Amino acid sequence: MKRFLLIAGVVLAVTALWAVVRRVLPSYMEYRGEQIKLTRFYFDYDDYKNDPDNIDPSETRRVQQLVSHAPIMRSFPSRMEAVHAVFEIKFPGYGAGSLGPIQGGEGALNGLSVEIPRAEKNRYFIFRNSGGRYVLVDDFIQSDESGIREIYQDGTNLVYTTGDGRKLTHPMMKSD
Repeated sequence: MKRFLLIAGVVLAVTALWAVVRRVLPSYMEYRGEQIKLTRFYFDYDDYKNDPDNIDPSETRRVQQLVSHAPIMRSFPSRMEAVHAVFEIKFPGYGAGSLGPIQGGEGALNGLSVEIPRAEKNRYFIFRNSGGRYVLVDDFIQSDESGIREIYQDGTNLVYTTGDGRKLTHPMMKSD
C-alpha cells in the first residue's frame, strides 16, 4: 500500500510540475525579427511542423501579413541567392517549392513559391536570368487550390497556366 501511495504521489507531483513548467517554457518562435506566439511548446520540430494548429490563433493574421508583405530584393547575382532570399521569407514549418523544371540560360524564367500559413494561398516569385543575374519580374499571391504549373512570356506579360488549365496573365514588373 505504501508503494502504491508513493507511486501515485510521484505521478501527481510530476503532473503538477509539468503543468507549471509548460507554462514557462518558450512557446514562441522568431520570424523576421518578430516573436510569434505558438499554441504550445514543442520539443521536436517535426511535432511543430505536423501540428495544423501550431500558430496561436491570435497570431494568424499577423503571420499572414508578415509572409505576404515581406520585402525581397529585385535582383540577385545568382539563382542560389534568389532561392535563399525566398527561403528567408518562408515561414518555418510551412511549404516552399519551385514551379516546373529549373531553367538556365539567358532569359529563362524561374518561379518559386512559399505557403502563406492558414490562408490556402501561396506567394509566388518569378525571376528572369538576365546576364547571369536573377531579376524579380513578378511577385504575387494566388490561391493554392490548383497551383501554378507553367510560366511563359507573351510580350510584356507573363502568362501562368494553373493545374486545372486556366490561364492567368500578369504584367511584368518594370526593371529598375
